[in-house]
Amino acid sequence: MKQLYIIVEGPTEEEFVKRILIPYFTAKGLHTNIQPILVSMKGGGNGFNNMEHFGNTIKPIVYYNDEPIITTMIDHYGINSELKLKGYLKCKEKNNVEERISCMEESLRTYVNTIKPYPNFIPNIIRHEFETLLFSNPIEGFGLENDKIIKAVALLRDEFLGIEDINSTPEGAPSKRLEAIYKSNNEKYAKIVDGFNIADLTGIEKILEECPRFKAWVDQVIKSVLTS
Repeated sequence: MKQLYIIVEGPTEEEFVKRILIPYFTAKGLHTNIQPILVSMKGGGNGFNNMEHFGNTIKPIVYYNDEPIITTMIDHYGINSELKLKGYLKCKEKNNVEERISCMEESLRTYVNTIKPYPNFIPNIIRHEFETLLFSNPIEGFGLENDKIIKAVALLRDEFLGIEDINSTPEGAPSKRLEAIYKSNNEKYAKIVDGFNIADLTGIEKILEECPRFKAWVDQVIKSVLTS
């Protein structure tokens, strides 16, 4: 059974992997080393700001002797140029969001294979960003917040057929919507603390139930590790 490395954008995703995904993977039989890896930027900090940063992060791992399975948790929201993802302009021309994200994932795979032909890479771009997952169960997930915030999140969630569809305008990304809801209630959305707490209270099973694209990735990772 190969090791698993999950390349993430920031500390919120890192905590999500460590404290929610890894226990779930272990329960599903993945008894191997599973480790989140933050994309490091020049000059300090983390984030998927350009392909050079991503390349510098993944390059050492693809040369590990045992060729571990490598995957990603990268937000679709914010990928808006060739600098951030080679092939962006081609993918932007696709007819719908799902096709664009799938195209971007293939562009990411192509990029990794320019570093080294690597069959154990599973590209994953979240539709639309980590905060998408937090809308899976507003009543439970936002249970530590006041009733007005819970009601506002629940009403927003009900406007869409599926929570992975939330993002109808450039200002409408899930994180931007949460920030606006908190601000209108004289609170501040703290991505690291609030993001993890909401995901933890929601529960991984509910997240997988409400986020079919995210679930498909999780299932693919489990299958790939178990059969490696």
